[in-house]
Amino acid sequence: MTFPARRLHSLLPALAPVALLLACRGGGPVPRAGFLDAPQAQVAAQVAGRVEAVLVREGDLVRKGQVLARLDASEREAVLSQARAGLSQAHQALAEAEANLRATRPGVAGAGAEAARARATLDEAQANFTRIEALASGDAASSQQLDAARARLGEARAALDALTAGQATALGRVGAQEAAAASARARVAVAETAVHLAEVQLAQAQVLAPFDGLVVTRDLEEGEWAAPGTPVVTVEDRGRMWVRLDVGEEELSGLRPGAAAEISFTALPGRTFHGRVIEVGAEGDFALNRDVKRGRPDLRTFRVRVALSDGGDPGPDLRPGMTAEVRLAPAGPAPGAAR
Repeated sequence: MTFPARRLHSLLPALAPVALLLACRGGGPVPRAGFLDAPQAQVAAQVAGRVEAVLVREGDLVRKGQVLARLDASEREAVLSQARAGLSQAHQALAEAEANLRATRPGVAGAGAEAARARATLDEAQANFTRIEALASGDAASSQQLDAARARLGEARAALDALTAGQATALGRVGAQEAAAASARARVAVAETAVHLAEVQLAQAQVLAPFDGLVVTRDLEEGEWAAPGTPVVTVEDRGRMWVRLDVGEEELSGLRPGAAAEISFTALPGRTFHGRVIEVGAEGDFALNRDVKRGRPDLRTFRVRVALSDGGDPGPDLRPGMTAEVRLAPAGPAPGAAR
């Protein structure tokens, strides 16, 4: 038996609910309502100060490290200038100390050479005196020759002593200059640390984006006072968006992280996104259905998060708070379950 096309067309509106009911009974995923969510960071000031400028507006897309706001940094800039001036003076003092050290070192070498020559002269005078003394004992040399040899020996010994003392003095000057250079190097290190600290403190007067994201709110405006830890701008991470569901406890069996899902949004008809379950709540939340009349316990819900897995920035069309429908893939057997 066949129906005329016109008759069949007139029956379609009446058959649509029946077809929908049969589709649901056919085991297809049942859509669950949820809301789009994303992690947010309340970006705070690290130091106290007056807000000089907020450089972004609500809805702006920002990049990691981008300056979101600046605090008044005039005092920190002055401290940095002073620290840099101190570092310049320390470098100049170090250059002078090293120049003095280079100038005194040749004196040590010269004094050493003169002392070596004096020592050789002393050795020669000593040998000559010993020889003359031996000759004089055998009447082969006069007393005048012996006295002259003794005098030359004394002069050579005195010259060596003087040059040895001069060498010690030169070594002392070099040691003092080395100590001065070491002290100058230490002052340079201290000045460099002061400059680095001042630069860090100046950088802390800027509020930077912690990740690529979207500005949600401006928590402070120009002229307001920001204490350390006070949120200045709130940014959401659009690279890690998820849909939050509340799933009844009777539907949790087999629902595990990693389960695939399809996501659609009321505001974006015709578009479907892919996702995966990333979190299943470990503790029950509010009661979805109450059944106290017959003495049975309430059916509680568990929070489930389904992350968008399409990759990349979802674009400006998706915004946290949007209503979503999620179709979870049929749950497989639990790990270790009998097959």
